[in-house]
Amino acid sequence: MPGPTLRRGVYPPLPTFFDANEDLDLHTYRRHMQHLAGTGLAGYVVMGTNGEAVHLSKDERIQVIEVAREAAGGDALIIAGCGEQSTRATIENCRSAARAGADFALVLPPFYFKGRMSDQALLAHYRAVADASPLPVVIYNMPASTAGLDLNAATLCALADHENIVGVKDSAGDMAKLAQVIGQAPASFAVFAGSAGYLLPALAVGARGAVAALANIFPRQVCRLQKLFEQGQVAEAQRLQVLLAPANTAVTTTYSVPGLKAALEIVAGYGGHMRSPLQPLGEAERKRLAEILSLVPA
Repeated sequence: MPGPTLRRGVYPPLPTFFDANEDLDLHTYRRHMQHLAGTGLAGYVVMGTNGEAVHLSKDERIQVIEVAREAAGGDALIIAGCGEQSTRATIENCRSAARAGADFALVLPPFYFKGRMSDQALLAHYRAVADASPLPVVIYNMPASTAGLDLNAATLCALADHENIVGVKDSAGDMAKLAQVIGQAPASFAVFAGSAGYLLPALAVGARGAVAALANIFPRQVCRLQKLFEQGQVAEAQRLQVLLAPANTAVTTTYSVPGLKAALEIVAGYGGHMRSPLQPLGEAERKRLAEILSLVPA
């Protein structure tokens, strides 16, 4: 029986919400997903970098997927972060995510022993995970979170031939590499930009959409950018891309997860806490963030 299709469009990487004691705040998690419903999103990513996956226990990871599945409904796509430093633990996460209701496994490359992560080691890791995973695998290439480990085009194209590896979220921002992968990988292999900051150029070389942190804050605007491009309104898409870029940089590179949660507090009235050692924004940072967010068109 064929598995789910990785739809075109925009997927927000959902933050994981915590209360003042740093315990899971699943009520706010549901509230956030209700806030995003009906905005044109293709699905949701849980427990990515913005989801503070590295701060969650195995039981908490299962709870987050189960709540996301319940809140999203049966038809929405749930892509769950499953990457670990060992192949064995990654496979275990994929199996747990499948039981909890996820549709796809998002797998960050192992990087702790970066000096030994040759192309051959990475190919062996991903192939072993894909062979054993009950979920289709989406590669998560995120050099900023993997001590600079960046999967090259040749490795991505080789992995794209595996029947259970269905796509990549590439956060390196290298348009030449994206174009090479799109041109050489099977047509069924879905390439997604890892940021709204370069969604338009990624679409121009053939990407199917984006996994974009900014879509947590401005889902309609990010979805509109892709729709404008697909309708041939490229000049309008360019103008919107320029307007979204500063806000995207603020909630990713500049302020990271604390900035994303602060932005939600500013725009939507909720956001909550991070788990230590992450710290909230200072007053000056929060004021600057609010100024940047105010420039995004409604």
